[in-house]
Amino acid sequence: MRNEELVRKWKGNKRYTLKFVDALPDEDFDFKPSSEVKSYKSQLSHITSWLRTHSRFVTDYAFEKSSLRDSRPTGERSGKAKLTSRDLIRTALEDFFDTFIEQLQEMTDNRLNDTVDIWYGKRTRYEIANVMDNHLSHHRGQLVVYLRLKNVKPPSYLGW
Repeated sequence: MRNEELVRKWKGNKRYTLKFVDALPDEDFDFKPSSEVKSYKSQLSHITSWLRTHSRFVTDYAFEKSSLRDSRPTGERSGKAKLTSRDLIRTALEDFFDTFIEQLQEMTDNRLNDTVDIWYGKRTRYEIANVMDNHLSHHRGQLVVYLRLKNVKPPSYLGW
């Protein structure tokens, strides 16, 4: 895959993923199908945090964790950055996608073929971008199930 195709793929990921942020009504945003799984909100929070963390291995750009924090006073927050509202999740996702796409647009195909060290071994930047895409697809698939369990029609699939 060439760089321009990768950029097109991530633009499609942005359009489609953001539809999930607004798909479930506020009163169901904390919905969990069972006690063993993440809530709808937690799934979106995980997607956002994971993408923001993982993308640095592709682009060398590190997102600031402080930008994920909510506006509650420090004593009311946990030490870990949490995305606690739909607005924070949307803002963090938009920031991730816009920045990641911008960084990808500046990368050459040769740079995408560079090998980097990541906790699961040596991989090309391109391979890591595909791991990110796969992980995102996995969790969006889970969100589709959550929406169907609440009788909400999932967003229509948008390819790239």
